[in-house]
Amino acid sequence: MNVRYWNYLAVGIAMLATAATAVAMKPAHKQANARKIQLERMVPAAFGAWKIDPTVVQVAPSTDVQTSLNKLYDQIVSRTYVNDRGERIMLTIAYGGNQNDSLKAHRQEVCYSSQGFKISHLAHTTLEIGNSAIPFTRMLAVQGNRSEPVTYWFTMGDRVVLGRFERLMVQLKYGLSGEIPDGMLVRVSNLAAEPEDAYRAHIGFVHDLIGSMKKEDAANLLGGLGS
Repeated sequence: MNVRYWNYLAVGIAMLATAATAVAMKPAHKQANARKIQLERMVPAAFGAWKIDPTVVQVAPSTDVQTSLNKLYDQIVSRTYVNDRGERIMLTIAYGGNQNDSLKAHRQEVCYSSQGFKISHLAHTTLEIGNSAIPFTRMLAVQGNRSEPVTYWFTMGDRVVLGRFERLMVQLKYGLSGEIPDGMLVRVSNLAAEPEDAYRAHIGFVHDLIGSMKKEDAANLLGGLGS
């Protein structure tokens, strides 16, 4: 572990201690109470060239994964969309009204690995939406003959968080104000042997999705960055 890591850790511990003291002195208000997120309403059934594929039955996650999901999230929408060329993309959006550092436990590389997938091509990059750059993670998950390129991001409160230090900063901000941040997982994936082509398809899909949503809903999906 390098010096930078220990510096971040020391700063993070100090910030969380300060936030914990602040929370103890103030009533906690859930951000979720103000947002009133309804994923089924927010996420359109059809947009651009895409529509829900009624022939695909979503496979339920394993029991231990479902238990983890239930602890982190209050609402989950999982759909497969198909376009007029017969291409399919899977979309999962999960929303939780009480997000904290346990969010790290649901990093998709960890989640997929726990289900027997081999992870490669793990990378962090940005998605340009309007005048904003959204940080996200991409990876290739392979299990047997199944090759699934994945693009995902997390929101916590009013921003997209990529790493541990960013999560600590958000926790500090909300802790000092006596608020409990909400958060989302947004994951896009498909079955493809060539990950680079799939990643480009994911970006096009996300642009179409965001462009079809109400401004407020799109902003919530992007941690407020799309507003």
